[in-house]
Amino acid sequence: MIKFKLHNNWTDDFIKIKSSLRVVQMVGATRSKLRFYHNIRVSMYVSIIGSSLGMTEKQLRYLGLAGFMHDIGFVAINDCILDKPAGLLPGEYQLIKSHPQIGMQILDLMRLPDDVIKAVTQHHECYNGEGYPLGLKGERISLYGRILFLAETFDAMTNDMPYRDACTIDAAMSFIKNMSGKRFDPVLVDIVLNSEEISAFYYGKDRISSDSLFILSNLSR
Repeated sequence: MIKFKLHNNWTDDFIKIKSSLRVVQMVGATRSKLRFYHNIRVSMYVSIIGSSLGMTEKQLRYLGLAGFMHDIGFVAINDCILDKPAGLLPGEYQLIKSHPQIGMQILDLMRLPDDVIKAVTQHHECYNGEGYPLGLKGERISLYGRILFLAETFDAMTNDMPYRDACTIDAAMSFIKNMSGKRFDPVLVDIVLNSEEISAFYYGKDRISSDSLFILSNLSR
């Protein structure tokens, strides 16, 4: 049986910044359990992908931190927009699209590592250059950003969101495969499609370790 846990080392980064912002403010997620658990799951998925690439402990620490904080920019957006079940108005969609740059500004003020800031800023950039906010293409997108976009998409697709019901893991994998070289880095797509760890965590995602939640909750005290 594969047992997952949050990388203990990257809790050190949270300890460094908890005096700047409470965790509730950092992730903009404890306003919503849905977003809070989404952030935790994304941090796990990016760590699995990063481990498959042979990343160092320090790289995994930063990657996991970026995964947990990727939607920090949502703190500036009203819940009535974030939780809207119907289609967004053009102005609302533009506001949603601003959250990576808002997150960048927040994390820059908190003086977090550049790799973390860059990943959060770029987590909606597409491999073919059609993403936002900068329209970066291919390897101009940081590796952290490419990993984060893929992991975040997979988790958003396979869990209920205010605007969409969850799809099956098979449907999500099919979408990811079809978007290889378009939205997503083909190398990373191959890792996800062939990862037993991704599938194992997906099927156990409703049993996220209470120890992990305890660690995260204590950081806001």
